[in-house]
Amino acid sequence: MIIFIFAVLNEEQSEFVEKLFQEHHAQFQQISLKILNSEADAEDVVSSVYIKIIDNIEKISELPCPQIAAFCVTMVKNTSIDMIRRSKKLVSTDDWEMESTDPEDDVESICIRNADVQKLAKLVKGLSDEDKRLLQLRYEQELGFSEISGLLGISEENAKKRAQRLVKKLKAKYGEDE
Repeated sequence: MIIFIFAVLNEEQSEFVEKLFQEHHAQFQQISLKILNSEADAEDVVSSVYIKIIDNIEKISELPCPQIAAFCVTMVKNTSIDMIRRSKKLVSTDDWEMESTDPEDDVESICIRNADVQKLAKLVKGLSDEDKRLLQLRYEQELGFSEISGLLGISEENAKKRAQRLVKKLKAKYGEDE
């Protein structure tokens, strides 16, 4: 069926969906799997999200670049939660890594709000290799602080504090350049 849906897209839209798939499919799958704890259900969710993306391709492709991924991640999370509601499964939120709900504490929110990823990338390039590695583990690979502490050979509390200080440092530098 997806082939038929894909056939109605023009070449530019097809390339957009393919690029989105190549760059973010694993992330979408991982997020859904984390919520649903079922690989089969996660695959179903991600597939239905791609169908929603194709159905709304005009709106989604017009979003600024950093907002596209964030929007799609939100779709994956919401669709996963909807699946839980439909199947009336109970999921313990203790297994989910809770982040601060204050949007001021989230580097990703700052980037999305200002749609200035290049500026942030420039700031990250100026960081030490250790700091870059910490950011990569935390935000790109989405590892928990316990996993990061094991990889970096530091305590979990130290990993958490370093990440907090690093985010604070990036926020300050980001604000200076405005």
